[in-house]
Amino acid sequence: MNKEKFETEQWLHDQLHKGFNPKWFISYHYHHPSENLKPVKETRKPFGHGERIGFRTYGEIWNQVESYNQIQKKRVSYDSLEKDTRHIRNLILKYLYGIARPNRIWSIRPELMFFHEKGKTKLQYHTHLLLSGDNCIMNTEEEILEVFTSSIRKRAKCMSKWKDVHVRSVDDPYKAISYLNKETNLSHNSLDYKNSIFTQDNP
Repeated sequence: MNKEKFETEQWLHDQLHKGFNPKWFISYHYHHPSENLKPVKETRKPFGHGERIGFRTYGEIWNQVESYNQIQKKRVSYDSLEKDTRHIRNLILKYLYGIARPNRIWSIRPELMFFHEKGKTKLQYHTHLLLSGDNCIMNTEEEILEVFTSSIRKRAKCMSKWKDVHVRSVDDPYKAISYLNKETNLSHNSLDYKNSIFTQDNP
């Protein structure tokens, strides 16, 4: 039995019982060093069949190799992931909840939960987010997506510029939690306890 997964799911169910009502399920990826390369056609074949593609770097090749390795290491580091998530969380608070200063979180308490996964390939992390609709400035999927792809991604260099941000409404919170907790085990808990904002006990 996966005890860590079971206990985490029970704790998440308790958050729902205490009043957490996630409205939005958001998924996003992180910047990969390959995004610094620009594909360039080296041949001109009819209909593109058999086309040879090369890649152009921005700057000296040796600097690019060093930068590639540094970003690659960062993408598999959980400490770096937590720092990036903190930055993204503060942008979410500012542009979706109107909280410009993080120390004001506790007066409004917009509940949100981050879950980090590596997926099937296990190469680098990506993140899912459950977001409360309470006190949120935006009310539709289109508005939430627009804020993420413009205001937030523009200011979060850690986010992928190539891969799309996905936003969908939450129909079944229990089903969403079960899905997001699927990779939790004794060596990795998908839930980011440090950056998530949880429901408190009723007074």
